[in-house]
Amino acid sequence: MVGDLYVDWNAVTWAADPDLQIIVWTAEAGTPTHDSLRLLASWAADPTGTVHRRV
Repeated sequence: MVGDLYVDWNAVTWAADPDLQIIVWTAEAGTPTHDSLRLLASWAADPTGTVHRRV
């Protein structure tokens, strides 16, 4: 829907358990990918600013 996305990634490992990782995907500011990700995020945003939690 927004075209191709070109992202960089970093893996963050927790020292206490190296088998656990968090992967962080980023796009360089001002690029078409950055703009596309902001557009996708806006579709998921709650216009009221309300935080919803699943119970």
